[in-house]
Amino acid sequence: MAGRQASNIYTRSRRGLTLIELLVIISIIALMVSIILPALSKARSRATAVVCMSNLRQYGSIGLTYLSDHDGFFLTHPDEWLYTAESYNAVHPKGCRWHDREMAVESELMRANKTYQGAFWREVVDMSLGPCPTFRRFGGKRGCENPGHPHKLDIDPQASYSINGYLGGARPGSIERLSQARKTSSVFFFAEENAWSIPNVNVPKGYLKRSGYRGALSTTALDDTVLVITPSPDVDGCFATYHNTRENALDSGASNVAFLDGHVEIIWMEDQLRRGLNGGDSKLGPAGNLHWAWAGTEDPPGGWEAQ
Repeated sequence: MAGRQASNIYTRSRRGLTLIELLVIISIIALMVSIILPALSKARSRATAVVCMSNLRQYGSIGLTYLSDHDGFFLTHPDEWLYTAESYNAVHPKGCRWHDREMAVESELMRANKTYQGAFWREVVDMSLGPCPTFRRFGGKRGCENPGHPHKLDIDPQASYSINGYLGGARPGSIERLSQARKTSSVFFFAEENAWSIPNVNVPKGYLKRSGYRGALSTTALDDTVLVITPSPDVDGCFATYHNTRENALDSGASNVAFLDGHVEIIWMEDQLRRGLNGGDSKLGPAGNLHWAWAGTEDPPGGWEAQ
């Protein structure tokens, strides 16, 4: 009798889980996963953002070192900071440089042709400064909006940072040397660009309630590692908008921006819209980010109130 009872006890202890118990365990695991995954995703995004911001800071440092070695003068042709004009040809178009695998900064082709190497090329290679990881995730997915893009050329993001087009050159608002800058803490040196334009801005709910603006933020996209933000009413370039956002809302995020004094800021999409006359919020529009780009002390066409 005692042996039979012991056997029953052993049998009960070895029985499997009931369906209800199994469902409860699965529910608990699913709940834990739903809690952990978003936290991991946010941690990954923060880590990536740190890398991108660090890259921008390094680019700014490279630029300031160049200025120190050249009596404060910027490049005469700002578009030759990474690649020279000699490197542009039909096989490797200028506008496709950012996603041309054969023209990657550390590619064999670039290393073998010194005439292709721009003024900052060596420092970028030595610091292993590749494209922003966040941009690599989205750049290829959104394609290439350069009208001269040869469709046989793969879109493999190789660069994502652009120099301020008003630093050097001869366009209005440009400066030749650092001492001519309107304000070094407000004029950007390097920034991130989108691989796509933003023809229709969606202003977040609750932001500048009276704005009603539904126009474009930019009509051009990353094409030559130089960012030129034009005065209103033109809607030419803008800073990137793909940081700190959801994948289906890439036009509403932020960009890392390095300034002439060496500091780096995060600038959001809505901060790039102009506020209207006297800083009011009744008149939003494009080119509000011009005050971060326009380097000279003279006013832009129409004055600052028109921006």
